[in-house]
Amino acid sequence: MKTTRLRSIETPSEIVLLQRMARGDRDAFTEFYRQIERPLFGYLIKLVRERDLAEDILNETMMEVWRQAGRFEGRSAVNTWVFSIAHHRAVSRFRKRRESALSEDHAATIADEAPMPDQRAQSSGMSRLLARLMEQLTVEHREILHLAYYQEFSVQEIADTLGLPPNTVKTRMFYARQRLKTLLAESGVERAVA
Repeated sequence: MKTTRLRSIETPSEIVLLQRMARGDRDAFTEFYRQIERPLFGYLIKLVRERDLAEDILNETMMEVWRQAGRFEGRSAVNTWVFSIAHHRAVSRFRKRRESALSEDHAATIADEAPMPDQRAQSSGMSRLLARLMEQLTVEHREILHLAYYQEFSVQEIADTLGLPPNTVKTRMFYARQRLKTLLAESGVERAVA
């Protein structure tokens, strides 16, 4: 399965770009946006399942990065910091939607019509099956597996991104894998490995 991979450790150029952005350098912002847009959008579309909403959250996240660039303290990787902002923006949108009476069951039925780069690269039946089964997981489980397998984040990076203790991440990952294993078995895959 082809993935869009973010580096877990920032390059000096990412730090330099943030520093330049903090001084108001629009070219630095454009370069930073170009580097992170694709993997961040991939994460958001998997999380919210709506192209327009994912684009809105992406733009809100990047505006927040622009505004907060000077406050980045380096306590986490740049990518972890940006994904954390995106996560919090998405959670905020989910809360607003729930208040607007959009049920999670209804949200689960909204399909993303546009293929993502990783989806276009998936050619095997198993990859398509896994993608379809991932959609049946809860938002929390899907998000954990996406960060772990599509973005290749470590447990600590996932914990930092989602604002969770590492043990909670491990527990959610365990249950997400178990649920995925059950779904694979129900789909007729004999030796479901999770």
